[in-house]
Amino acid sequence: MLDPTTLNLVTSLQATLREQLDLHAQLLELLKRKRDTLQANDNQAMTGVCVLEHEKLSKIADLEKQRLKLVADLTLKVDPRAQSPLKMADLAEQLGEPARGNLLVLRQQLLEGMQAVQQETHVVRRATEALSRHMHGIVQTLGALSAGIATYGSRGSLPQSNTAVSTFSATA
Repeated sequence: MLDPTTLNLVTSLQATLREQLDLHAQLLELLKRKRDTLQANDNQAMTGVCVLEHEKLSKIADLEKQRLKLVADLTLKVDPRAQSPLKMADLAEQLGEPARGNLLVLRQQLLEGMQAVQQETHVVRRATEALSRHMHGIVQTLGALSAGIATYGSRGSLPQSNTAVSTFSATA
């Protein structure tokens, strides 16, 4: 049985992990919306999604600081002579049941949530890079057309010296 102070720290850590898990799920949904917004080419929606994404990331960062402090405090409760905070898995192993099992499950769920966010971030990054390359190609083509260039250079691209255009006006 854990003493009241340790139990309070464990309860706070579990609540923090649950909050982080929830925020990562919300962030994952925002990243999916971001991908859809890129596909739909909706600039206003993209701005809104980016603002919400920033808010979630700020909250996640604050919770991570809180989690690190709770882990450090719990480490000192478990081992007062500890030189550095234990890893979550090692800390959980030092605690009795049901705290140990709950922390290990929450830790695993959070890791899986973070991995899902990381994968979706890679998808959005690739989509953004593809859009950027496409837009670069359009700008190069417009520059070449406005400069009267119809051939590629020796490196397989339009000559840069002739494609620089400072201003022009185009209407659809």
